[in-house]
Amino acid sequence: MDRLMAVSGIAKFLIKPPPIRVEDLDVDIYDVNEGLATPSINGASYTNTDPDLTIIVGQEQKKFQVHKDLFISKSKFFKAACSNSHFREGVENLVRLPEIDSESMIRLRQWFYETNLPLPTDIILDDGYEITLNLLNAADFLEIPAVITIITKATQNYIWKCNSWKGDPGEAAEDEQKKVDLMCRLYECGGKIDRERLKAYLNNLKEGHRMGLFVNALREVEDCHPDFFNDTMTAVYSTVEDVSRP
Repeated sequence: MDRLMAVSGIAKFLIKPPPIRVEDLDVDIYDVNEGLATPSINGASYTNTDPDLTIIVGQEQKKFQVHKDLFISKSKFFKAACSNSHFREGVENLVRLPEIDSESMIRLRQWFYETNLPLPTDIILDDGYEITLNLLNAADFLEIPAVITIITKATQNYIWKCNSWKGDPGEAAEDEQKKVDLMCRLYECGGKIDRERLKAYLNNLKEGHRMGLFVNALREVEDCHPDFFNDTMTAVYSTVEDVSRP
């Protein structure tokens, strides 16, 4: 099936589905850390020891003094860079990361030591989207699957409870594009949105007569991840089946 035709076909499914109760979607989008990021080494055990690794991030070259063994235990990147005596980083105990911004490293450092990832209050509105996307990109670069999982859970819970949109068409379209772009990027990083929550979100879009926002946002994505596209199509068709089922 041609992908563009499939995306355009979503607009046909604007039949009003069975109502989704708001209370069913009212979930705590931040209750996602527990059980997802159990550390192999407890960061609290380093409280009374001196840091032995320097990380310099961003164009401003902000320095972070951390514990090498702790970062090696949770990041494949740091394990590869700091465990090999043939690498400069392993010899000097100094890692330069111009690709990562200081705000992301501040949040990641808290996760390394406390296993609690501080996400923005709203991961889409205002500067929350940029912070979340930068954090996701940093976790992907540093190869930290647990952090990608946490952001994935927060994102899918966010869309699951989303049942209202801004009144201004331009602002509503911009927010929808952010949601679609973030979900697509999550798939590129190895994440996956739960289909039932994606289905619930699409139901809310149809109920609010806002499916066009999602369709247009999906069209704007270049090189849409095939798994995200397939999951989206599956969710769309399953909502139609729910409506037609006696």
